[in-house]
Amino acid sequence: MKKLLVFIITSIAIIAIFLTLLPPSNTLTTLLTLNSCSDVKAIRLPSLYQDGEHSLKNGNIDEALKTITKGKASAKDSNEYYRYEILQAKYFFYTMQVDSFLKSNHKLCQYIRRCEEAISNGTDKKQKDDSNSIATRELKLLKLDCEMQKGVYEAKMTGRMDSALTHDITTLELSEEFPELPDYRLLALTNLADVYKQLGQYDKSVNYYKEALLLGDSLGMSSATRINVAIGIASAYASMGSFCQSADWWKKAEELKDDMQPVELFHYLNNRGNDYYLQSKYEESLQCFLELDSMLSTEKNMVWEMMFERTNLSDVYIKLGQIEKALPLLKQTEEFFTNQQQHLPLFYLATQRIELAIISGNLAEAKRLVKENPIPEWIIPEQKQLRRLVLLRLYKEAGMWKEYADVVNDYTELYDSISNGNMKMRFSEKIMSYEHEKQMLNKQRELEAKDLSFRWALALLVATVTILVMLVIIFYMQNRERKFREREVRNSIARLRMETIRNRITPHFISNALTVEINAQMEGKETSLDSLVQLLHRGIELTDVEESTLNDELAFIRFYCEVEKRSVGSDFRLDIDLGKDIDTDKVMLPSMAIQIMVENAIKHGLKAKKPQEGKLRRVVVKGTKVCDAVLIEVIDNGIGLPSGSKPKEHTGLKVVRQTIMLLNEQHLQAAGAKAQPLMDYGIGNYTHTDGDTGCRAWLLLPDNFKYTFNNYSLPQ
Repeated sequence: MKKLLVFIITSIAIIAIFLTLLPPSNTLTTLLTLNSCSDVKAIRLPSLYQDGEHSLKNGNIDEALKTITKGKASAKDSNEYYRYEILQAKYFFYTMQVDSFLKSNHKLCQYIRRCEEAISNGTDKKQKDDSNSIATRELKLLKLDCEMQKGVYEAKMTGRMDSALTHDITTLELSEEFPELPDYRLLALTNLADVYKQLGQYDKSVNYYKEALLLGDSLGMSSATRINVAIGIASAYASMGSFCQSADWWKKAEELKDDMQPVELFHYLNNRGNDYYLQSKYEESLQCFLELDSMLSTEKNMVWEMMFERTNLSDVYIKLGQIEKALPLLKQTEEFFTNQQQHLPLFYLATQRIELAIISGNLAEAKRLVKENPIPEWIIPEQKQLRRLVLLRLYKEAGMWKEYADVVNDYTELYDSISNGNMKMRFSEKIMSYEHEKQMLNKQRELEAKDLSFRWALALLVATVTILVMLVIIFYMQNRERKFREREVRNSIARLRMETIRNRITPHFISNALTVEINAQMEGKETSLDSLVQLLHRGIELTDVEESTLNDELAFIRFYCEVEKRSVGSDFRLDIDLGKDIDTDKVMLPSMAIQIMVENAIKHGLKAKKPQEGKLRRVVVKGTKVCDAVLIEVIDNGIGLPSGSKPKEHTGLKVVRQTIMLLNEQHLQAAGAKAQPLMDYGIGNYTHTDGDTGCRAWLLLPDNFKYTFNNYSLPQ
């Protein structure tokens, strides 16, 4: 390795010396200078038009309308007249006059089409011969504005992101013909980045946002543009689940909060609230939306933004269980967006209605809403995933396991796609970071050393590459050995974490078993220390292993329930109901996981329920084959979970949750992207077919799940 390093450094040094001795060359110098646009006839937008743009951006709607009327009246030719028609279309968009916007945009498109046909047919021979004339370029600029407006309309109003993408790509291509108007390219890049974000292609979104940031840095972009770019990058990272990276960009945006106009503040608070929502930090999310709602209530020209924000606010209220606050918001926003005929927010509101029906226990209503509001192909990925999470809850509670499995597959497929995009984005970031550093270096060199010849510039470039190559090689050599050691350390840590978690079961189990025996003695019931000793011995044996067979687990549960029956009473009964296709000797599960669920059912459900004459207090352990997994359910007819507040998580279930989380983490490391579905569990209230109530805990055990740490290692 050392010989290779010496050879590379020597070769690069020789190349650098050779380049410095080369004679000057016009061909080479052009590679290091910006292309001149002096051969392009520059377009200067009318100052009155720029005043109108400024008025719209600042929310001075009435002033902008006066500017448009004055500009149309004073226009010297058709191109200038339709320049103000563009401004009027923007005015209609800002004021949410959708029909008027479409008419204005259509009028502009017809004018452009007539002019292009005239040029193509030779009617306007002067423009055809001079494709670089001011008039021709003004026409192209009108087309650029027209395409940009179509892209924004499709993205913001209709939600048809594929159409928006087509228009935005055309806009970006047209913007390259106007180097003297770089703000158009900056807008095109940010619009395209936003569409890719809505399409779920977050790696492309971040790349275009950062390209816009590079361009903006060279232009000295405004605070408004910098704010929008920072918000866009932060929200893209949040959608990918990269919340550490999104937090860095939210911090950059927050530093500019004092400079934010109402529109920028809307985007900041709305997307910041969504970031907290995706992290299930609903209280923080609620504070963002309430602050935004308070601000928008005073902005008479931002009714649409207020209704859009309230669709998010109602969902947060639902997640927090504040249904009475969510319902009036739902009704208000449904009426507004139905009148506006905007399908994207209506789809989101339908998802909330389905969730409310599930919460209220009206599964029939939830199924009806699902049937009436299917997931369309064009809907953005974030909304697809939100709907699928609600569907998983519906199908689970309705016992529709085939539909449940289908939704899991769809959810996993999109999740894997986002993960792959995340990996590609990280690679692209390295390239863009290098490009950014190189661009800044070239700019600094141009400002500070204009008199340097091309030979020194090339030598500096080669020296930079030499340093980078040396650093990469040194970094690689050092990290290779470090990662080798780190992999073993990680494996050891993982094993210790599992042992720590599992060791918590032993004192918990011993304490509960002794409590049962002590209570029996205090009540004067028959006790048996031999049975207690056997129970403790078998329990400790199970806690010493990470997994056990379903057969061993059930045998221990039967013995445990026989001991517990003395303290519960003669009306206690354990039933085990397994599907014929379940081989209990082959089904593996975390040891004592089901026993803990049975123990909780007896201790917190059945013992707290008063005996009723002629009625048994029952625990049913049910096993069902679900696609490529086994679903184990522990169902009782006890007092159930308390309503109105989050139930306390006892030690046993906490151990089950931590064990499953660690095993899933290990399984993902060992099996990679093919590890889905993962192990899962849950607990909730349950209504029996006879109307009796109780509690249901469940454990989903995927086939071929890896329980050992033999393959646990760092990703290469």
